[in-house]
Amino acid sequence: MSGAQPQPKLEPTPPERHPKPHVYTLEATGLLIIAIVILILTLARYWHHIPWGAR
Repeated sequence: MSGAQPQPKLEPTPPERHPKPHVYTLEATGLLIIAIVILILTLARYWHHIPWGAR
């Protein structure tokens, strides 16, 4: 019988993080642009109806 040797411990490798697909970034950017355009159009249309002096 051979002497018991300690087994080498295998360190668990962290799972590789896959980069986000480029299309997700484009989708988020497009949604932000659409939201900003809607905000600008709303402000341009109702600018004179907004009570800016209200407290």
